[in-house]
Amino acid sequence: MTLEETKKILMTTNALFPQWKVENPAETIQAWHWALEEYTAEMVMAALQIFVKTSNSAFAPSPSELIECMHKVKDNNNLSENEAWALVKKAIQDGNYHSEERFNELPPIVQKAVGGSNMIRQWAMSDTDEVNTVIASNFQRTYRTLLSRQEFSDRVPERLQDIARGISDKVSGERMIEQDV
Repeated sequence: MTLEETKKILMTTNALFPQWKVENPAETIQAWHWALEEYTAEMVMAALQIFVKTSNSAFAPSPSELIECMHKVKDNNNLSENEAWALVKKAIQDGNYHSEERFNELPPIVQKAVGGSNMIRQWAMSDTDEVNTVIASNFQRTYRTLLSRQEFSDRVPERLQDIARGISDKVSGERMIEQDV
């Protein structure tokens, strides 16, 4: 998004929320541009529209609220814990003889929560009560954790993820050096 597009978004925001007064327009444009630069103007305008139509707030949105609006729409495509478990349970029903095929039919995040086709086979041989209670509970907790991590990761721009990985690699390397000493 360009600075000019950011300025137009701020002007639209000001028109929608007339009580919102910007103290320093140049700094505000720069700050909003910095916060939203990874997104297109169309995406941000759509998020502003979603905010206006779904929020009960009389206050103008912050950049983070607009980012949240963009991701809420995207996150609606994720399966709930119960929907994911229903897929796994269906795979378990045919898991004694076709665990690998059923595992491969699962969405990638569900596969990650399951762990492997061998788990489908193992769960297929387990007691039904255990599958419906302990295994279901453990799977749903794992799926919830993985989904939360994925949603967080999806919200962080790739450029910032690369910076964070670089910092993490540097810290890991320093720890290894300290251990060698």
